[in-house]
Amino acid sequence: MIPRGGAVAQVTLVGERQAAVGREFVYRGPQPECRECRVKAACLNQDVGRRYRVLRVRDVAHACLLNEDRARVVEVEPAPPACSVPARANVEGSVVTYAGVVCAHAVCPNFRLCHPVGIEPGTRLQVVVPGKELVCPLGYELASAVVGYVA
Repeated sequence: MIPRGGAVAQVTLVGERQAAVGREFVYRGPQPECRECRVKAACLNQDVGRRYRVLRVRDVAHACLLNEDRARVVEVEPAPPACSVPARANVEGSVVTYAGVVCAHAVCPNFRLCHPVGIEPGTRLQVVVPGKELVCPLGYELASAVVGYVA
């Protein structure tokens, strides 16, 4: 498991405006502009669909066709958001495969927990901090949880 806040930093590149300590982003994978880049190996090294947090900004920048003409070297860590998990799996240390919730009730107070940005269906997660049970208008038995990505 990759724990929240305790993972070894990974070096990558982000656009200069994104290069700020604490800034989070979801890696969406290589883009067509990246094909000819000479430093793409340093940039395209995260897992697609996962959320990352910038820990440190280095004083090195490279030309970039995708990110505002310049990309800055940064150190990042995985930063999965809190999400909903089946209530029966809401136990510290339990590992679940995120399935998501079929729901379009966007005004539900739990909507962001049930549709977290940075956790795709099929992602393996470990419950780090179990949260409270959620009241679901559709009757799903869910709980909130702070999770970590499982490698």
